[in-house]
Amino acid sequence: MKFIFKYIALFICFGSFAQTLTSPQIGCVSILPNGNIAVTWSVTPGLGGQFASYQIYTSPTLNNPSYTNQAGITNYNTNTYVITTITNANTQPYFIYIHTITTSSITLTAVDTVRTLFLSVTSPVGAPGIAHLSWNGFAQPIPAGEASSYSVYRKYYYNGGGWAFIASVPFNPSGNINYNYYDTITVCKDSIDYKIELTNTLLNCTSVSNVAGANFQNKNNPTPPPIDSVSTINNGTQIIIGISPAYSQDVKCFDIYGSDGSTYTQIGLICNYNQATTYTYIPNPSPAVGSVTVSVVSQDSCGNLSQFPINQSTIYTTASYNQCKKTAYINWTPYQNMVTGVHDYQIFCSTNNGPFVCIGDTNATVYYHKGLAPGTTYCYFVRAHSNGKTIAGKDTASSTSSQFCITTNNPPISSFAYLNNVTVNAQQTIDVQWNVDNAVLIGGYNLYRATNKTGPYNLVSYIPSTNAYSDASVNTNSEEYFYFIQVLDTCLNPTLQTDTSNNIVLKAVPSANSTATLNWNNYAKYLGGVSGYNIYRSVNGIFSIAATNIQGTNYVDDLSPFAADEGTFIYYVEAVEGPGDPYLLAEKSQSNYDTVYVDANLYIPNSFTPNGKNKLFLPIGAYIDNSDYQLDIYDRFGQKIYETTDPNTGWNGGGHQEGVYAYTVQYKTSIGEYRQRHGTVNLIR
Repeated sequence: MKFIFKYIALFICFGSFAQTLTSPQIGCVSILPNGNIAVTWSVTPGLGGQFASYQIYTSPTLNNPSYTNQAGITNYNTNTYVITTITNANTQPYFIYIHTITTSSITLTAVDTVRTLFLSVTSPVGAPGIAHLSWNGFAQPIPAGEASSYSVYRKYYYNGGGWAFIASVPFNPSGNINYNYYDTITVCKDSIDYKIELTNTLLNCTSVSNVAGANFQNKNNPTPPPIDSVSTINNGTQIIIGISPAYSQDVKCFDIYGSDGSTYTQIGLICNYNQATTYTYIPNPSPAVGSVTVSVVSQDSCGNLSQFPINQSTIYTTASYNQCKKTAYINWTPYQNMVTGVHDYQIFCSTNNGPFVCIGDTNATVYYHKGLAPGTTYCYFVRAHSNGKTIAGKDTASSTSSQFCITTNNPPISSFAYLNNVTVNAQQTIDVQWNVDNAVLIGGYNLYRATNKTGPYNLVSYIPSTNAYSDASVNTNSEEYFYFIQVLDTCLNPTLQTDTSNNIVLKAVPSANSTATLNWNNYAKYLGGVSGYNIYRSVNGIFSIAATNIQGTNYVDDLSPFAADEGTFIYYVEAVEGPGDPYLLAEKSQSNYDTVYVDANLYIPNSFTPNGKNKLFLPIGAYIDNSDYQLDIYDRFGQKIYETTDPNTGWNGGGHQEGVYAYTVQYKTSIGEYRQRHGTVNLIR
């Protein structure tokens, strides 16, 4: 803003001296609280003895032709002056320039005209929470030494009533000398003042505007405070929330909320005027039974609430134990919405209530703790670490989960196991039956067998569930087998083992005088012992008991009562358990079947008298198979005169004369051998 004067003609008479000297440059104008104006300028160099005075002129308008001379300063080294004749600079701007008068009465024109910084503050329509600051520029162009921007200051109760720097507004290089700034009100209803300052570093002075302000009310919601982390403490019974200051300045309280995912419930309030803090409480339900979600809302001094930020939830940890692998499977819910993200999870373990130690880290949400000792209590928790520093610039944040404990026990073991029975069935395979404690869950059984009681024993089969097995890979007629059962726990580890029991092998042979001799091995063993052996015999395919309670392992059976039968006799032996079984069982074990074949014997008479004592010609047989029998009678001419297939039917000679007749008898023995006998018989009348 150049001021154009009418004294140009005065420079013509003074040559080069007048052309090189200038008036001082005004560096600062400050409006004092009483409305006066303080002016600071730079002393004009080179005047020396030519200096007469500085003349200060002011006007409320730029183009007013009559500027008021406010002072004449005759001290060459003076560079500041307070214009006391102006008392209303707080309510309107003033334009100022300085002339210099020489001792020769020459007027050195002003370098420039500057303007006091006049500030006005208003609240835009519809925006009661915004202060609009508008002020004029100091000079265009800016004098040397001025700062590159205007400083904006604010004063209200929040900072104790003092002035606080809030912003810098740079000079507008386009030449527009009107400036604006919009301040968001961060306090409740209050009277707020502002001022503008511009510093000159060459003169070490500051231009200060008038103080302007108004009553404002904050209608803007504050920003929510960042949550550093949410952790469980005190063995998982409490929750602690780490809260960082909100970005908004006017935050009076933090409202603590719990969330079930759809609704929020206030659980606490902290009024600390926006300071970093923590909040601890006992949630319901407990974080030991599930993840707990929290949120923190800012409340300013007007009662305005921030929006609900992104929730954060505690880490919920569980663990399960694999008895067979002796491994704990530790699982946890992921920690979400940590300000800078989760870097990793550390897993901590306490053994038998000892101190917690870190046993590993992972980026996953599962961890396998291997090699655990049975009969031990292990407690776990997980700690999430942030990825770098938090938004508040603190060290890395962490969130600690709930605790979860397990006790490592071996699989349960049956309290008893024993063999009920080893017996040969009708198919001549061996059935093995056993009994175990059914109150305990087991993993199955291994059946072992040997042909000698002392072994070696070989695994016959793994039986997953049933308590019986039929062993078909045996020869029960000639081999004695020894068995035991190995009980397996749910991890298929061997636990209990039963006693050894064996099958009964029977050997039956025919002997003299129509008898059969039976021999067998002892049965071992019943819990009640063997009270005796029963002998069963099959005659013509029908079994019946031949002897009971035999003490010992041999027996001779009289077969003479069965001479009329076919001569094939099948035997088996049955061991009977005694009364001493503690489980009140009464088992029976059968042997294999063994067969005795008695040789056939046929008596044929040489004569008969139909009218006398021997009325029939009837061969008498013992132990003959009646199914294949044939008797034929021939006369002296070789003609067949009689035949029968019934061994109980004889020839009565009817219709034939006394004399000699030929016969043929064909029969089959008990072992299936066909025999034939020839001869003659006398028919006597």
